[in-house]
Amino acid sequence: MRLLLISILILGTFSSFSQKSKKEKDVIVPLTQEDSLKLEGVLVEAEKQLILENYAKALENFHVAMEMNTESAAIHFKIAEVLAKSDEGQKALPYGLAAIELDPTNKYYRLGLARIYQSIGFYIDAAKTYEELLERFPSEENALYELAELYQLTGRREDMFRIFDKIEAQLGVKEEITREKQRIYMKEGKLDQVILEFEKLIDAYPNESSYKAELINFLIQNRRLEKAEEVIADYEESEAVSSRITLMKSELTWMKGDRARSLELLDEAFENSSIDFQSKFQILSNYLVMDPSPEERSKLTQIAVKLADKHPDEFKAQAFVGDLLYQDERSNDAIRYYLKSVKLRPANYSVWQNILNIEADLNQYDSLVAHSERALEYFPNQALLYYFSGTGHLIKNNYKKAVRMLEQGKKYTVDPNLLTVFYGQIGDAYNGLKEQEKSFKAYEKALENGPNNDHVLNNYSYFLSLANKDLDKALEMSTRLVEQHPNNPTYLDTHGWVLYSNRKFKESRKFLEKAAMMDEDGTVIEHYGDVLYQLGEVEEAIKQWEKARDLGNASELIEKKIADRKLYE
Repeated sequence: MRLLLISILILGTFSSFSQKSKKEKDVIVPLTQEDSLKLEGVLVEAEKQLILENYAKALENFHVAMEMNTESAAIHFKIAEVLAKSDEGQKALPYGLAAIELDPTNKYYRLGLARIYQSIGFYIDAAKTYEELLERFPSEENALYELAELYQLTGRREDMFRIFDKIEAQLGVKEEITREKQRIYMKEGKLDQVILEFEKLIDAYPNESSYKAELINFLIQNRRLEKAEEVIADYEESEAVSSRITLMKSELTWMKGDRARSLELLDEAFENSSIDFQSKFQILSNYLVMDPSPEERSKLTQIAVKLADKHPDEFKAQAFVGDLLYQDERSNDAIRYYLKSVKLRPANYSVWQNILNIEADLNQYDSLVAHSERALEYFPNQALLYYFSGTGHLIKNNYKKAVRMLEQGKKYTVDPNLLTVFYGQIGDAYNGLKEQEKSFKAYEKALENGPNNDHVLNNYSYFLSLANKDLDKALEMSTRLVEQHPNNPTYLDTHGWVLYSNRKFKESRKFLEKAAMMDEDGTVIEHYGDVLYQLGEVEEAIKQWEKARDLGNASELIEKKIADRKLYE
């Protein structure tokens, strides 16, 4: 209890005398010992409530104390403090002013009053109070900084710089002041002043090499290349040549146009383990957006590969190299780094997506299925992952699994184009299961969302023709298809076969012949042979059947057709 009381007394010991009313100002009546103890108890309770943030109770007790000792600057100040903390700055002002009037030499009362003025937006009064404080206490650091901040807030640039100069004159060059001045100079486009501030900072802290490095980077970025060379030369004279200097020389050399030498220096700097991975990664990223030529990009990719190999546990490095290689169409190399990256951090959707795109492009369907289902463990609501899995199973003739994955995936699909693709694949899978009605129903749903989807138009019209169903619809779809894609051999073959199924052999021949000339596929060639047979060109038909047999992918009846010289359907 006595320790707490001591702290109160330090704030401004209350007088042992009680002042009478204004009319009796010349009459001073000492407090009795009993009154002094009572006042002490009230102040202790007031401080306790203030610490507990019970501001109403604290204020009540401080008011009681003030009635007992009206001339205590400390009590007035404490009332002002409580009111300010209660967001009642206007009510706090009279008490803050009274505290200063009672004790004009106390700098803390003036600081408190200035802050109260600021809290209620009386910035001119706040600045005046800080200035008065600094007249009495010119080295008061808090007042200097707070006044500078106030001038900054109110846009009084010249006054702010005047205070900055005072701070530097009294306390020396301070980094936070330098940074603020540089920010303003940059906004004003005064690059020379920014450089001057860097030089002042370097002179004040000659052993802080990071300031020199920062100045060099600033000079390079603002194309002050000659000045940058001077500072680098000075840097090399005063310090051992380090990887940091090599990096800066690399960037400077690039800016001056000697990009080959720049990349040599970059590679050299990256060999040094003193530069952390994150810095190397950022630097390399910067180079790749500076419009490198194909040869320069190739060199940067080599450096990136070395970086990834030196940091095998850095997910970002592996994914970054994967991206570079993928963009350079080196898919087999890219996927190696992508797989390393998802091993380190499997919850990265974009990397999984790239892996699956590559595997689909490379027809690696076993991997496509395995990796899409692995990715689904982390992203169970991503429709595209179900699509990749379902497509992989479809191509591997695992039709039931394909249907299950595709049906599940379409539940997460909101894009109508993607929904068309899902229904199209579902139609293909049901066709593989010989469930024709379900297949055709899925194709119909696909066309509801994407009436011109070429994959659906092709497969739906072809399977209708094979089933000899709805041939008019099949012909309408295949006609639309070849109008959109007149030089696609697969679509020409489909349209030709739909015409064939409609017994329009002469028209069919035109499309099947064109398809056969463009695509040496066993199915296409066999179809061409069939239409020739229907037109009475038996010898030429047999030649085409033999060719189809040799190419592979022909029907099971191909040998019988050739042996019997007869069409079987």
